Amino acid sequence: MTNVEEEKQRSYDDFTYIPNLIFKSLGIDFLQSPKPLWKDILMRVYSCICFLSHCYIAYYLILRTIQWEENLAGNPVIIMRFGIVYFFVANSDVKFVIFLYYRRRLKNLNDKLKSLYPNGDKQCLDYRVNKFFWPRIARYGFYYYYFVVVFVVLGPITQAILEYLYQRHTIGSEAKFIFLSTFPMERIKNMSLGTYAFSLLVDTTFSHFIMNINLGTDIWMMCHSAQLCMHFSYLGRQLAEYKPSREKEQEDLEFLVNVVRRHEQLFILHKELNDIFGIMLAYNLFSTATTLCCVVFYTILQGLNREGIGFLLFFFSSSAQFYMVSYYGQLLVDLVSKHFLCFPQ
Repeated sequence: MTNVEEEKQRSYDDFTYIPNLIFKSLGIDFLQSPKPLWKDILMRVYSCICFLSHCYIAYYLILRTIQWEENLAGNPVIIMRFGIVYFFVANSDVKFVIFLYYRRRLKNLNDKLKSLYPNGDKQCLDYRVNKFFWPRIARYGFYYYYFVVVFVVLGPITQAILEYLYQRHTIGSEAKFIFLSTFPMERIKNMSLGTYAFSLLVDTTFSHFIMNINLGTDIWMMCHSAQLCMHFSYLGRQLAEYKPSREKEQEDLEFLVNVVRRHEQLFILHKELNDIFGIMLAYNLFSTATTLCCVVFYTILQGLNREGIGFLLFFFSSSAQFYMVSYYGQLLVDLVSKHFLCFPQ
């Protein structure tokens, strides 16, 4: 038995598992999969908690910015930290609004691509579906992305605990617990262990929300782009491998008619994908470049402390994310352009 025969052929649900899971972790069941009532209630409750956490952080971010003289004036490091958080929030909000606005069209596109997906192992082998499944570098990119998220979110509490233990070891009972936060704006004047736990909970849900929205929308775009790439590639191989003959003229005409119809169907789906994600990709370029400039400038000013290391890790994560989005987009453009020349519209 060959390696190809032994390899498990991926289903369409395997392709959509990661993007669907990212949104379901926020309580958003984009594909509306069947589930028990209690699970549906829990998901809706958690999505409300994430939204309220987002509003809470955004409120204090704007409030402390308005109080410029008290909080930011003359401190370029704090200004850069505020700027980075602003771009995080704006990036996720724009993507979330676009996602909500196009959610029905996106689900309709997903249903159409699912209906076109090859049936059975034989067809999957012909389409080479596993070649277009998430490559190893993309999967490692997902792991690295969430490692950075965990590092940034849990870094403050880890540093606070380690510093407290160090003080206990060196100065004994005079040790004081330092209430460090993930975000730069002050929200609670008199911090206690209880309010600090509440603050960490808000930071965690807020970070979970903006980071998953930021990644999840891009993953859906890459997922659907990969599906279209798979179909266009199969269409190209069919054309390249077909041997026309004068003895079977009618069969040749039927083959060409089927190929033209399939190309037209795929081209319509490609246009729909571009309509949904085109604005988002243009905004991605601006927001990623601006955020990366802020991160680099902050790291130069502050050096490689905990926050500097976290932002530097995020620099590489954002760069890799933007590269993957651009890669799938360009691959699809190249395949569409190649086969579009075969069929004048």
